[in-house]
Amino acid sequence: MQYGFYTDEIIKFPPVQDYTCNSHGYRTHEFDSWDNHYIVLGESNVFGIDVPEHKTLCKKIEKKVGQRTYNLGQPGASCEEVVRLLYSFTDVPSPKKVIVVWPYFLRRNYQSHENIAPIRITGRAEPEYVKHIVNNTIDMNIAHFLQQMFFVEQWCKWKNTTCAHFLLNSDDRFHLETRKVKFDNLYTHAFEDCARNVGQQHGHFGSAAHQAFADYIIGTLKL
Repeated sequence: MQYGFYTDEIIKFPPVQDYTCNSHGYRTHEFDSWDNHYIVLGESNVFGIDVPEHKTLCKKIEKKVGQRTYNLGQPGASCEEVVRLLYSFTDVPSPKKVIVVWPYFLRRNYQSHENIAPIRITGRAEPEYVKHIVNNTIDMNIAHFLQQMFFVEQWCKWKNTTCAHFLLNSDDRFHLETRKVKFDNLYTHAFEDCARNVGQQHGHFGSAAHQAFADYIIGTLKL
């Protein structure tokens, strides 16, 4: 079943060059066992660009929980892309928990009924795409994030599982905190905050940041 941007069949990607990916293009196990599994969603830092396989965030979580942890991070993903990927796993057995590391709030995808494949807007200079976000305000970005968060919550309700929401970007954390946006399962110490604590800055975070953020997630959720 597919309606435009969304499908309930697992979305396939070409493998990312220089990384070992499964037959669907994800940097994770083959989708062949659904017993007591966890799924983690996010963008390139969850995928683990520039980080060895055994040192990624998901591998650190998997080692701690002792259960298969599927890394559904995709380079370039936006918040709505995270939701799209999650919904494509609707027909597989429910995970024990869904962990989302939300990408930059500004990041968007452009799609139409003629072009189902998403086109990432941020990171491009073409006026054809930039025009869709040039007038966005911080409050609009937060509203868009909350909409995507709602869709994840609904999916987890339907699947009778739980979810936890984390952030990638410290600026997004700051904007949520200054506007007093709080939820019981939204944890705002960002991946970028953990990276900064181990001496890393913007961009793709290294293995030390992955370990620090994994420790934060594991400790926060008491996995």
